[in-house]
Amino acid sequence: MNINGLVLSFGFIGVVVGIGVLMSRSEKISAEVVRKFIHIAVSNWWFILLVSFDTLGQAIIGPIFFILANGAAVFTGLADVLGEKDLKRNLGLVYFPISLLILVILAFTNTIPLWASTIGVFVMGYGDGLAALLGSYYGKKKLFGKKSYVGSIVVFVVTFIVILLASLYFKVGNPLTGTWIIRTLIISILATIIELFTPTGLDNLTLPIGVALISSLLLGPL
Repeated sequence: MNINGLVLSFGFIGVVVGIGVLMSRSEKISAEVVRKFIHIAVSNWWFILLVSFDTLGQAIIGPIFFILANGAAVFTGLADVLGEKDLKRNLGLVYFPISLLILVILAFTNTIPLWASTIGVFVMGYGDGLAALLGSYYGKKKLFGKKSYVGSIVVFVVTFIVILLASLYFKVGNPLTGTWIIRTLIISILATIIELFTPTGLDNLTLPIGVALISSLLLGPL
């Protein structure tokens, strides 16, 4: 099962990056759209993890490989093919798999529940990714730095939805209760604050890990 997971992992990431490179060659598609397409798509690797890996040693091979590969791409300039030459922003490509590695280790060592790591990954993938996309197009009014009202609202809403879906799938608490709703609202607010005040690129570390830890603390006792 783990070997199949590795094959699926490398094949999936290869397809995502390949599509991203093809997108970057189109003058009609901005560098931001390309980057966030890859950002959102790669987070779906976690589904492969959930169904294909049952040992830590095998599960961390993919994230470690992509930390090294992405690091090499950033520092040699290969990552510039995606249309962005800002080193700080490109470092986000390295922070992303570092977060995946940390969340895999935390989950597989039972430091935090698997469902908490799952929430962290998809809040990073979809919350941060969609916030950047929608914020760049519709977020004219800024809250802090380059962060917009629209982007922050997106992070809040996506976080709430991710927690709802994860709670239903992993059977964490009862989404129909007031306690669950209040705690989920608190987590969503905290996720929004983390994303808002974290410098560019670093939110690929602070958002997923922070949300995973907070979710584990607040939802775990339910």
